[in-house]
Amino acid sequence: MLLAGSLAVAWLAIGSPQPAAGTTWFTVHKIGTEAHLTDAPGQPFYFLALGNDGRTDADPGLGDAIHVIGVNPATGDASILDVPRDTEAPGGGKINAFHAGGGLPSIANQLNRMMGITISYAVTTNFPGFVSMVDEIGGVDIDVTEPMFDHDSGTEFAPGRYHMSGDSLLAFSRDRKSYPQEGDRQRTVNQGKAIIAALATLRAQNPGAAGTAKLTVTLARHVRTDGLDLSQMYELGRLAMAIDPARIKNVVIPTGAGAGTNLSVAPAAQDLFADFRDDAILQNH
Repeated sequence: MLLAGSLAVAWLAIGSPQPAAGTTWFTVHKIGTEAHLTDAPGQPFYFLALGNDGRTDADPGLGDAIHVIGVNPATGDASILDVPRDTEAPGGGKINAFHAGGGLPSIANQLNRMMGITISYAVTTNFPGFVSMVDEIGGVDIDVTEPMFDHDSGTEFAPGRYHMSGDSLLAFSRDRKSYPQEGDRQRTVNQGKAIIAALATLRAQNPGAAGTAKLTVTLARHVRTDGLDLSQMYELGRLAMAIDPARIKNVVIPTGAGAGTNLSVAPAAQDLFADFRDDAILQNH
């Protein structure tokens, strides 16, 4: 979402490069006809950043990396609620299946029902799109806080700070077997950490007008939009790049045992959702 928005900051100034002229890295979808950004004091703004497990653009994929992000434009604070992929949806079944069945609007609707919010925009990327995006911006700096060794995801990380390529960051974001007790939940938290690290890396580069324009032209060739115009993309970018990573809280929702391998939404989640939806700032969590 940060990349999808930030590419538009210089878009209007450099002649509106043709969107999706190359392979698609990510898709940005406007949810509902009334969706808009607001800069009214105290009014939060919510969007969905979703990674799907598709291997090609023709495969919608399951929504396996689910992150609802709330931003308070008045204060510059933001919060990420991480939703494990096996969480039970209000409509029944695992919530990740709603993306495969109905795309971004379908899974956004389930999250709206779960949290009592209104998601205005959503973005998704698949495996190859994610890897290409990260490599194009030159990698992402991220801290690994405990050993991660998972043959299936491809992680081989001792604790420390890493400059990760797209393949490495994808492995980091997929690893659940390094956490025997909290596998799916910890993986979801790590994905939120990757979002924050990507923003911090982009802001630290401070590329200037020329560098930003070059990155913008490159990224614009690989974005597909649905229901957005250039002015809305510009506002998304302006909002994204104004967020200080140090002012973003990253919290996984409370879950319990559900039917089969599902995770139920635990009763404690309701207090978290209330704290989130009033102003997008987690004062009590």
